[in-house]
Amino acid sequence: MTHQAYKTSQQTQTRILQKAVELFNLHGTAMVSLNGLAGALEMSTGNLQYHYRSKEAIIFSIYELMFSEYELNYAGLNSFPDIENLRTILRLNFELIWKYRFFYREYATLLRNDEQLCERFRKVQEQRIAEQEGLIKLLASRGGGPDRFDPAEAKNVVLIGWVLANTWLSFIESTGRKIDSTVLEEAVEMLLLHYKPYLRITTQADVPA
Repeated sequence: MTHQAYKTSQQTQTRILQKAVELFNLHGTAMVSLNGLAGALEMSTGNLQYHYRSKEAIIFSIYELMFSEYELNYAGLNSFPDIENLRTILRLNFELIWKYRFFYREYATLLRNDEQLCERFRKVQEQRIAEQEGLIKLLASRGGGPDRFDPAEAKNVVLIGWVLANTWLSFIESTGRKIDSTVLEEAVEMLLLHYKPYLRITTQADVPA
């Protein structure tokens, strides 16, 4: 395959995934067929299946794309993790949850129906929870707080935050409220309220030398 052909193929795959996310968000994965997706893309089903043989393959690729975007978000904590930085990361994460909201609405069913996706999801989830647990411990130690909570408590604090983050937008939708920037900010402040008793720092100037 020539470089130009590879680039064109990559562009087509990106376009397929973007349209799939759009349709899955609007209609749910069960209501979007390969034929319907191909029609929305104005390509043949055969051409679509050249790139992705099944809807499961498309969903798996979307999940990998979502994971890579989360990785970029967390990279922002490497220089100096503090509460304001954490607020920014949480805001970006909620924007991604909204961007890929079909997955958070349906992931129990999607994982049950796709063993490969289920295995990948569990590995990523374990990695994310471990990373967040380490982050909370670091923020706590820099702020002069939670030597008072043991490793089991730290893990539970992170697990509660994880569940809150992953279910918040679905909860808001169930109330009939429109998802907008106000709702996203509410979610960020809710999680900060959950974490603040354990962190106790707000800016870099507050950190002991």
